Amino acid sequence: MESRIISSIVSTSKRLMKWASRFPKRRFLYSELKEIDKEYYVGVKGIRGVGKTVLLLQLAFETEKSVYFSADSTLLKPYSLYEIVKELQGMGFKNIFIDEIHRKAGWEEDLKTLYDEHEVRVFFSGSSAIDILHSSADLSRRVVLKELPPASFREWLNIKRGADIQPLSLDEILSKAFETTYRYMEYEPMWKEYMLKGGVLYPDGGFFDALENSLRKVILEDMAALREVSVKYEEDAFKLLYLIARSKPFEANYSRIAKSLEISKTLAIRLVSDLEKAGLIIRVLPCENIRKEPKLYLTVPLRRFFERKGFSVELGSLREEFFVNHVRQVGLCYPKSSRLTKKPDFVVAGKIFEIGGPGKGRGQRPDYVVSDGIVTGDNRVPLFLFGFLY
Repeated sequence: MESRIISSIVSTSKRLMKWASRFPKRRFLYSELKEIDKEYYVGVKGIRGVGKTVLLLQLAFETEKSVYFSADSTLLKPYSLYEIVKELQGMGFKNIFIDEIHRKAGWEEDLKTLYDEHEVRVFFSGSSAIDILHSSADLSRRVVLKELPPASFREWLNIKRGADIQPLSLDEILSKAFETTYRYMEYEPMWKEYMLKGGVLYPDGGFFDALENSLRKVILEDMAALREVSVKYEEDAFKLLYLIARSKPFEANYSRIAKSLEISKTLAIRLVSDLEKAGLIIRVLPCENIRKEPKLYLTVPLRRFFERKGFSVELGSLREEFFVNHVRQVGLCYPKSSRLTKKPDFVVAGKIFEIGGPGKGRGQRPDYVVSDGIVTGDNRVPLFLFGFLY
């Protein structure tokens, strides 16, 4: 490699690490990554805009003999990942931080070779779609791969609004609803703003343009790791996201998707699966009957993003989506219903939850009613508290 290219990598790395060190707030995954045994390489996957790059740079800044580069750099196109890392190792760097690793052809084999040589340790980030468990290079024994989900309501408040809120467990939220509500009640009105501009951490100026560009890159580039992406596939993906955004949960079933997109039901199922792997769709599966279709939700803030296309999002869908985006870290399913009986919305850790507005009753006899506002008592828990789960 030319010396000017290596010099550019090192100088850019130094500048970016210094820049990232100015951010005192860190995503929740930072402490987990620091604790991973040094025997393993470390990977972070997630959708664009959730803070993977800053996270890598913060780690690199606090790790000795570290250097950072992005695998999609134009300067590095002629070189393999292995060649770049070996050049940096020759300069004395022992910890290599690689962003957007999935943009380099053959990255899995190169990582395996580097690991087997045991001369450097690699930290990397990649698309939500990457899956080392099914890699031909058998990376699963060599790499600890963590997923960085969209920023939670708690993290968004800490990073964007200067708050200092510690995560709560599900048990703390349920058993201490009054105390935690009283402590954090000033933040309750902000959950709706979070649904508009939360999840991803783009600057407020140009937020929606950045989000739209990110969406296109996820569909055109990141999802290419799953299958060939054609113009028709791109159009269908956007149409599906728009359809879910306009629909109440359960309205966007596979048959309706197939009819709306003029594709087969099999292709509709595959498209939903691809978008879920890419981190844009969340499927909530039934508790009892695995053959029953899932409820489909969008990752925050996509529902409100598509609202800008000319329709109004139903508040009930926003409530459920806020709940699902946070509680999925714990695990949830939905109970079976029939034409004669309406069941509550979700089951979490063996407890039944019904989501609704301030006047929501206990008609379905749930264990807990989750609603807007700050009213507690009689097993009523404010919705915004579930945004503090991680």
